Amino acid sequence: MKAKRTSLNDIAKALGVSKATVSFVLNDKGDQFNISKNKQELIKAKAKELSYVPNFFAKSLRQGSTKTIGLVLPDISNPFYGELCKTIQQTLFNSGYSTYIINSNDDKEQETTLMRGLIQRCIDGMIIVPSNDIKEIIPVLHETHIPVVFTDRPGDDLTDFVGINNLEETEKIVSAFKNKPKRITAFSPNDIDANTKMRIEGVKTACEKLKIDFEIITLSKDQKDTDKVIQEQIKKGSDSFIALNSRVIFKLISGLKTLNQAIGKDLKLISFDDHESFGYMTPSISALRQPISDLAVHSAERMVARLADDSLPFGKQIILPCEFIERESH
Repeated sequence: MKAKRTSLNDIAKALGVSKATVSFVLNDKGDQFNISKNKQELIKAKAKELSYVPNFFAKSLRQGSTKTIGLVLPDISNPFYGELCKTIQQTLFNSGYSTYIINSNDDKEQETTLMRGLIQRCIDGMIIVPSNDIKEIIPVLHETHIPVVFTDRPGDDLTDFVGINNLEETEKIVSAFKNKPKRITAFSPNDIDANTKMRIEGVKTACEKLKIDFEIITLSKDQKDTDKVIQEQIKKGSDSFIALNSRVIFKLISGLKTLNQAIGKDLKLISFDDHESFGYMTPSISALRQPISDLAVHSAERMVARLADDSLPFGKQIILPCEFIERESH
């Protein structure tokens, strides 16, 4: 392992030329400054021999751009955000940008600290899925002039947003049951984010319109507790369940299996999020599929457009439709 990083001065001393000459050649300005082809070849060969790596930040300061975008995600272990991350990164790469990815663990304090770290790296812009409430990060965003795009979870009215209408899409789920439910129970995770709040409101709005009895349940992380809650809801007369995100649906499937409830017959079930395994289950699980790839592409493209034209108006809202995947469970 090398003791220290090779500098322009190291190359200059090795060849007996000036540091400026080395800099011109390695920044492809040798012809512009009338440096001979032979000397240019010698300098490039010596740089390769000494394993010279350009100073990224110094070069970025000269150019006024780092060609990097910060991507802030709440939970990279969630398949939804894994796919979102992958597509955003690829779309930005196709446009000539690298991506710094940070995982906030849905922790507000950690999120603000990591975001400040991104800003100190002189990133050109930031795509953010905020942790729960954006009040904590607005002061951080006010510290910098870089463009920001919120995705999946909304920001404030002055920033661009790419996402879905969680309230309206949840209303559609309530109306999707093949037979009108006698009673619906909607299950949410115990950590309720901004999107889940809107989904809960969507259940309430739709059930009140359709005059369907309903209850919203927040599940704990303990499967035995979940099983008890499911049993209680069945005793109360619930014949239809809605899982408000993908973390909830598997707990419900497990609980219903433990209680010997035949999904699609004894009890109807719809998941807000789709999963690749749902089509292979018996019975297959009906679900609302979010346009993850489109969300990612639109977010990245909006960021690139902002960087290309800083006169674009703020607060553009790009709302994409979901697709209901009709299977056997509802």
